[in-house]
Amino acid sequence: MAGNIELTTLTDSNADSFLLKLLGTSGHKHILIDGGFKGDGRKALKLIEKTLEEGGKIDLVILTHVDQDHVNGLLALFESDSVNSESIGKVVFNVPHSEAEIKVIKENSTQCGYQEGNTLLGLIISKGIELVQAHQGSKLKVDENVFIDILSPTKKALEANHENWRETNIGHDEDEEYDKDALLTKKYKEDDKPQNLSSIVCLITCDEQKMLFCGDSVPSQILSADIECTPVTLFKVPHHGSKYNISKELLEKFPAAKYLIPGNRSSYPNYYTVAIIEENAKQSEVFVPKGSWVHNKRRNSEIELDFVEYEFGTKVKL
Repeated sequence: MAGNIELTTLTDSNADSFLLKLLGTSGHKHILIDGGFKGDGRKALKLIEKTLEEGGKIDLVILTHVDQDHVNGLLALFESDSVNSESIGKVVFNVPHSEAEIKVIKENSTQCGYQEGNTLLGLIISKGIELVQAHQGSKLKVDENVFIDILSPTKKALEANHENWRETNIGHDEDEEYDKDALLTKKYKEDDKPQNLSSIVCLITCDEQKMLFCGDSVPSQILSADIECTPVTLFKVPHHGSKYNISKELLEKFPAAKYLIPGNRSSYPNYYTVAIIEENAKQSEVFVPKGSWVHNKRRNSEIELDFVEYEFGTKVKL
């Protein structure tokens, strides 16, 4: 039923961190998806401590992958004494798994937070919090009416050799003006970075409503899941709205009226991504953090989408 879900944005930077409050059959349930940067995590801790003081808990924490704009905020949270096996139900996290890979990351400065992932793993274990790993086909039950289907990554993506992790190829706004028709004729090679292919994608169901959170995954991974066309209340677009992580087929598979794109720089989300959303879901609501070019009236005047600005702590009723 509409109104049973509240999403709180826990970052307004070019990062992912979202808290879902859902009405389960046994009361309110809380799901935290990613942690953003460390500063986001420190601010989120105050909000989460308030939830704990009111008798609630974080039933599930999902770390989609260990890039720093997803994992570092969780480190700030889990370093706190407030976060323990009583306040956190379980953590879904595909942990780093090779000493060779850790060595590579230590020797090369990248966007990947591989070392941070191992630090988080140590904190989870030391606090006795239940840890769950997930891949395509996994199903997680939060309550009788709240459950999560994992659409990605595939087992093959998780088993890939990660020794060559390097800086992520994020899309950029390379066009001088927004020309939807011209943009729609373009084709881009899909992102093939293993850290993004390993990203956890969640299809969250609460009663009749479904929400899709894509982490930084790619269409081929998500579309390979055995699932029919599924309308969703909210579609969290992959990877800041990069043109390398979106496709027309993905949008058609999961039609939505609301989109969430955590990209707040002058070039995020990419023009191409906005063009195919406009083509497939004209006049839909698109939530983008303050600072993004989409909120510039001069640049968005011809785009038939309703851009909604969000900042840390913005609440969205679904």
